[in-house]
Amino acid sequence: MTKMIHILEEYFRGYPARKKVVKFLWEAGLSVKNGKVYVKDVEVPITGIAEATGVNRKIVYHTIEYIESKPALKILFENLSPKHSLASIAPFMGWEVLELTISRRDYEKTLAKVLSTLSEEGIRVIEIFGSNPYEGKSVVYIVVEGILPFKVISSLKGESSIEKIVIRTSEKDKEKMICPKCEVKYCPRKILLTQRS
Repeated sequence: MTKMIHILEEYFRGYPARKKVVKFLWEAGLSVKNGKVYVKDVEVPITGIAEATGVNRKIVYHTIEYIESKPALKILFENLSPKHSLASIAPFMGWEVLELTISRRDYEKTLAKVLSTLSEEGIRVIEIFGSNPYEGKSVVYIVVEGILPFKVISSLKGESSIEKIVIRTSEKDKEKMICPKCEVKYCPRKILLTQRS
């Protein structure tokens, strides 16, 4: 992701207003096709993009024209789509999110070890996403069904390649968990879903 932003900055060097627009499009996963902006197949009003980026509509139109005039940018932005994640709603569902900041050089090996630990404990992984950029932090988000046992978290605390552990949970007792690399984000609301007959 960071490398991609550097590439976009090269294309838009000298055009700070257009750079704001293209970064917004990229980060939001908005595609550009036939002079218009889309989220999936729904057209996004140019006025909304202008307001969100603090530029006038003309700048947004110029940015779109420029993207479509450069073959590499055109291919990228035609195929762009928004990312979605269950991480923000997981605590409402009674699930937990394990957010791990991992040293870049050990990212793959550590991620494999974490997934193996979860598997051995019979913990169902619902979703996993992350990034291991050339620059910046390497972070992975793992959404698990139910509640992570303390022994799993304790084993992760011992991994030297894991720099930080954040647990997003609806379980009040997790707030008591303290360690130099741990942080608990407690969400008191949990949705109880009942099936209708």
